[in-house]
Amino acid sequence: MSEAYEIVVPMLPKKIEGLVCEEIEGENTFFYIHEDKGITITLNTVASAIFDMCDGKTTVKHMANIISDTLDVEQEEALRDTENILQELTGFGFIVVSE
Repeated sequence: MSEAYEIVVPMLPKKIEGLVCEEIEGENTFFYIHEDKGITITLNTVASAIFDMCDGKTTVKHMANIISDTLDVEQEEALRDTENILQELTGFGFIVVSE
């Protein structure tokens, strides 16, 4: 029987160092490559904007507020989507979990 676990996103998410970002022009797609680990993730414009805010100083809620205001979506929806994106990024090891 496998155990289920929840990925916990830090209150002040910070992206790991050593990433290479490549933008595919005209497609609103960004590739983030961790060359040391050999891992690549693909993000759309919104997910990339959230990831770019992961500076270790900006809270998840503040990120969601910016997304809500910028895209004119409900705060609850923006927070849920921001948390989901950050959970995925954390799960892939692209967010610093502890320092």
